Amino acid sequence: MRRFIGIILNAKYRVEKDHQDIGVLIPLDDEELKPLMTKALRRYFNALRSNEKHIKNVENYLYGTMQNLFGVWWNKQAAREYAAKHPEEFKEQEAHSDWL
Repeated sequence: MRRFIGIILNAKYRVEKDHQDIGVLIPLDDEELKPLMTKALRRYFNALRSNEKHIKNVENYLYGTMQNLFGVWWNKQAAREYAAKHPEEFKEQEAHSDWL
């Protein structure tokens, strides 16, 4: 259990380190992130139980799963923040999408 928690934290730190130039910080106690982590871990353990995936290294698979989760979560947060700061761009995009 301790090893798995370490892997999850390492994935979190890696995403933060890769994007430290833009100030990425991932709070593990975020109310939106908690259910996503639970869902990702459930999928991870389901993949381990299933014989379809043929996972060779379970630790690397967990690391990749969590790194992907943190990256996707951060991108959604950044997009939401950008949209709040630049609402005129998104109104323009909505007008174009309605036209199509």
